[in-house]
Amino acid sequence: MSSKKLLILFGFGWLIIGAFLTAVNFMDSKAIRIDIPFAITALAIISHSMAHLTPHFRRKDERTRFIRQKGALYTAILTIFYGGVLWLLSEFGILKIEAKQAVIILLSLVSSTLFVSWVVLSKKY
Repeated sequence: MSSKKLLILFGFGWLIIGAFLTAVNFMDSKAIRIDIPFAITALAIISHSMAHLTPHFRRKDERTRFIRQKGALYTAILTIFYGGVLWLLSEFGILKIEAKQAVIILLSLVSSTLFVSWVVLSKKY
């Protein structure tokens, strides 16, 4: 039970750090970086999701294997969608980002989608 509380604490810690870094980023006169909030939010989502999934994934049974496989399938499908939207936004000039920022945003979305899908599927099945 203490690991669940620790993971929740880490999640809130990431949210506090993310809020602080975003505020500092907005106060800075340079160009606003949009990849930092995505990465920090993804870390907070992973921490909170793992806090919820810890009791479910301790057992290595068919249910957990099914949840992991189904979540990976949903994530793979949504990754194609995320990449397409990111490409279209940058192609039409709506979003001006560097390749490094695009990769960080895409990785953040993929990892968040995976863990959120596992939480949803663990509640469903």
